[in-house]
Amino acid sequence: MNPPEIQQYQYLWDGTQPGWVLSRFYGHDLELSLLFESAGPSNRELMAIRRAISEFTPQPLHQIAAELRGKPDYFLGRINGRLARNIITACRKEGLRLSEKVIDTSGYLLINEIKNSCLLIEDDELARQVHESAIQHGLPVRLTES
Repeated sequence: MNPPEIQQYQYLWDGTQPGWVLSRFYGHDLELSLLFESAGPSNRELMAIRRAISEFTPQPLHQIAAELRGKPDYFLGRINGRLARNIITACRKEGLRLSEKVIDTSGYLLINEIKNSCLLIEDDELARQVHESAIQHGLPVRLTES
């Protein structure tokens, strides 16, 4: 028996609202940081950063130096896997060192294929329980790669 929080979603699998499927998607993001010596980037690294990282390209070199001097690293952000690979390639081509942390973004999404809509459940734990219950009740699962 499902708890009341889950029962409110049984229309997804009991047939009262046809067309619902569970889309299983696979993907990842990367958290990227540039790594330097403790004093910060060298002059060669500053020039390489300007060539490799688009946000720094339009900036004057002295402005980049002022922002990065004395920093042993610079966080570039959490970036989608495909875009991150382009940044990694550009940085490696320029001889820059990077820290790369892979973040799994795989999960499920409830989709109504008839209405071409989706259902987002903001509470992560409740969403996990609804997804598990949907699978247990035989809701079709579609595999997707993001």
